[in-house]
Amino acid sequence: MNNDHQAEININDEYQQRLLKLARLRENKLNPYPSQSSKKAQISDFLTDFESLAENKKKVVLAGRIRSLRLQGGSAFLHFEDESGKVQAFVRKDNLGDENYQEFKDNYDLGDFVEITGTAFETKTKEPTVLAESVKILSKTLLPLPDKHAGLKDPDLRFRKRYLDLLANSEVKDVFKLRTAIIKNIREYFDQVGFVEVDTPILQTVAGGATAAPFITHHKALDIDLYLRVAPELYLKRLIIGGYEQVYEIARCFRNEGIDHQHNPEFTQIEFYWAYKDYLFLMDFIEKFFEQLVKKVNGGSLKVKNGDDVIDFTTPYPRVDFKEALDKALKIDIDQTSDQELGKIAKDAKLPVDKSWGRGKLLDELYKKFVRAKMIQPHFIINHPLELSPLAKKIVDRPNYVERFQLVVKTAEVCNAFSELNDPIDQEERFKEQQRLKDGGDDEAQGADADFVEALKHGMPPTAGLGMGIDRLVMLLGNVENIKEVIFFPTMRPKEK
Repeated sequence: MNNDHQAEININDEYQQRLLKLARLRENKLNPYPSQSSKKAQISDFLTDFESLAENKKKVVLAGRIRSLRLQGGSAFLHFEDESGKVQAFVRKDNLGDENYQEFKDNYDLGDFVEITGTAFETKTKEPTVLAESVKILSKTLLPLPDKHAGLKDPDLRFRKRYLDLLANSEVKDVFKLRTAIIKNIREYFDQVGFVEVDTPILQTVAGGATAAPFITHHKALDIDLYLRVAPELYLKRLIIGGYEQVYEIARCFRNEGIDHQHNPEFTQIEFYWAYKDYLFLMDFIEKFFEQLVKKVNGGSLKVKNGDDVIDFTTPYPRVDFKEALDKALKIDIDQTSDQELGKIAKDAKLPVDKSWGRGKLLDELYKKFVRAKMIQPHFIINHPLELSPLAKKIVDRPNYVERFQLVVKTAEVCNAFSELNDPIDQEERFKEQQRLKDGGDDEAQGADADFVEALKHGMPPTAGLGMGIDRLVMLLGNVENIKEVIFFPTMRPKEK
């Protein structure tokens, strides 16, 4: 018999035993799933006020999940925990009475949620403890929890059953506490400098605002196909057209692309737009933002440990021209190099060149392999090719390039920003080029949004906009290599039954 089958039998045996205990509780007129609890305080409050509680013999009502249980004849020691902490309880037959103690002994298991009423006392080993006067079941668990000492190590199981991961590996919560702190800081910072937080549609009739393959769904009542948004950009810029000058959205976005250590099909980003500003202003602004953020979540230091590297967020960050960097890496002048020659260079570099790749895609993939992949410390890559940036304003004296930057840290794009294109005629032409690429088989080409062009024709002031991936930001500042570690429930292929 293999180990997997043996484990399955053991789990099923445990399940049957717990079902019997559940039935006994009900037979004895005890509700194993009551809707109310008399819990009055957190375990952390009990521990903080322990000396006073013990001195005054004040009764407390605590609740939580049983994490250890040791039966010793007419008494038992158990540890139970809530979100704030863990504490020991001492349960005695003399305190509970014979019938109640027997009920507890026969029917309570590791993992059960309990409410314990009692007083504070200190054991011979000086451990703060609750001397139980009563124990009430709040939720009977039917399946065992992972062994807390052995932990839950299988990454696939951890990501599929995050609730077990959180119970078995307490350090996992630290990453999500960091995520919460980062999002809170983003909101506070942007609110303080005058931004308004807004919501824009997730279901959109055109998949625009980013170069990415969309997810498609169908709305029955309207009988139309809709796309899950790849970015909130075009709606946020509509708000700038409508009179707002500083807007941001913390947006869940969806891109129908591959899954790897840096990509999940649904992810969270902040996008913001600031009227009467340009990309040069935003570079200075985002440097200040990062300095305060990193200090806030990193104990005051601008140096962050990430793998074998120490990332120094001290400003200013170097600004590297896209063309100059790629020219140097490839030892060519990309402006004098044809699409066919770029394709050959990409194939020689073992890149998966497809016939649908246009010039922009070729340049982007070559840049990622030969430039971005070598950048560890924070760098701004600036002035991207026009073909890569259908929503960015052209550089006046370099019309084949645009006013754009990306902040690259530890080989990954953290921010992407433009001086936003507000010339409706130019925008219309660029959408036509995107449509041509889409018709040629490029499923990542942006959709042509005629309604947005019409909105632009009503006038949009000079505007700068930026998108920043929050998941990657948490990875970077939390010393995490896999995006699945910073998303509670990452997308996974279902297991066959």
